[in-house]
Amino acid sequence: MVRTLLLLLFMAGSALAQDRDALRLELILDPRAVAPLEGEMVLATLRGTYRQTIAREEVKLRPMTDFDWVRLGLDSWIDARVEGRAARVFERRLAFYPRRSGHLEILPIAHTLEVIGAAGKRKTVIVRSEPVALTVRPRPADAAQHWLPLRALEISDSWDTDPARLADGQSATRRVVLRGFGATPEMMPQQPSLRQPWLISFAPPEERNFQVTPEGPVSTVVWTWKLRPVTGEPGVIPSVTIPWFDTGSRTPETATLPMASIGYASFADNGASGWRSLPATSWPLWLLSSLSAMLVVALTLRDRVPVSGLRRKWRRRILLRRLRRRVRAGDAAGSRQAASHLLEGPPFLGERQRLELLRPADDALYGKPLRDVPGRLDLMYNQIRKTILHSGQG
Repeated sequence: MVRTLLLLLFMAGSALAQDRDALRLELILDPRAVAPLEGEMVLATLRGTYRQTIAREEVKLRPMTDFDWVRLGLDSWIDARVEGRAARVFERRLAFYPRRSGHLEILPIAHTLEVIGAAGKRKTVIVRSEPVALTVRPRPADAAQHWLPLRALEISDSWDTDPARLADGQSATRRVVLRGFGATPEMMPQQPSLRQPWLISFAPPEERNFQVTPEGPVSTVVWTWKLRPVTGEPGVIPSVTIPWFDTGSRTPETATLPMASIGYASFADNGASGWRSLPATSWPLWLLSSLSAMLVVALTLRDRVPVSGLRRKWRRRILLRRLRRRVRAGDAAGSRQAASHLLEGPPFLGERQRLELLRPADDALYGKPLRDVPGRLDLMYNQIRKTILHSGQG
């Protein structure tokens, strides 16, 4: 009887020692007050406790149908005392993103180890964690189409110049930086469009950066637009609202790109100047203008043509001469501005045809460097002149 008891005690001690020496790997989720929502970041620590000498190791996470995952930084290996005995503790921080709602399961994770045993012999063992169950709630019914759960969202909006007081022909560059804490780059929203009928808008490819911290990834998106009004008249770029969900306060939030005014300073100055006194040295110009007005009246009385029609034709001929001078000077910006003013007025042209006529100047200003800029501008002048003459507006 005594021998039997001693044998049982010896076997139990051996089993306990083997259990304490066993390789152990576990996935521990960070504690949280409420169940996560679909797409919300779930933080976890993969922890291995080993008492053997390890020569090499590799962690393998299998592709998962229900989760995306991100590794958060470098692995940690520390010497510690576990259950009163020395051990090597391995830790890796991970972030999981559930793809759907429901009762989901994070699959076992494998840690391949090359262990040095007695007499220096090496053998390869694979340690696996247990699967971890997780309940995920669906996103709110009134959530925006682009669902963006984050811990925090920062936004900055800057211009390289005052867009409301541009020099004639000048462009403005708008730069917006969006930084989301707890999101991967793929989760961040796409660059919004700032297109307006009266605005030339060019958007270079956006920049997306990714950084990791033990508390989750930080994704940065940089949007850039090069903007220039088609005419000098100022306009307003509407505001843009970006909805997101604050996972800390559990409330929907919004970030807003404010509306912005953009236009030429010359247009604003001319509109605010009102009537100005005529300098004494300008009397020849005043006399010529008076004679021109008298000629218009005489022609109107003779042919019974409305004054507005003659005035419009007279203005177009002046603008044609101005356009020809700027084309001959090779001034792409000045030619684009003169051509744009020339095509204003009665809508005898569709917007598509109007932009097609202005394309040579737009290519010279915003496209790749061109060799024959004067030739393209001259072609634009001839096409615009021909179009106006054939329309009966010249």
